[in-house]
Amino acid sequence: MTLQSMVEEFFASGRDAAVSSDPAQLHTFRITTKHLRYTIEITKPKQAKRRLEKLKNIQDLLGNMNDAVVAETYLRQFPSLSTKASKLPENLQSKVTKHIAEFRNYWMTNFEVVGRMEDWLEWAAEVDAAQLSVKPRSLPKRFD
Repeated sequence: MTLQSMVEEFFASGRDAAVSSDPAQLHTFRITTKHLRYTIEITKPKQAKRRLEKLKNIQDLLGNMNDAVVAETYLRQFPSLSTKASKLPENLQSKVTKHIAEFRNYWMTNFEVVGRMEDWLEWAAEVDAAQLSVKPRSLPKRFD
């Protein structure tokens, strides 16, 4: 799989996620983002720093959403002994909604901008080409 194909998948999945309210779909997009980020970190291409920051921000936003979903699901399993505690799942659900809105806003202002996907794809193609042009180092000759 090339970096360019991963970027294509990232943008396609991101566009779907940005209009979704389904925590499972958003979590899946978070995993897609993580794979792209880790691939970039491993290959250490030029001009990657700001791209990595943007990917990390998406992971953080969707990670916060997922944490709230998991906590809400967990707390709904237990009967509350106090009025204050019984409101926790509802409060967490409002946090889920808030985190989804923050993600959508971040996506729209950082990725759904004219020319942004093309910029990422061009950069990824250059990185892929550079990776292909790197010749493996020869192994040292063995001393017999």
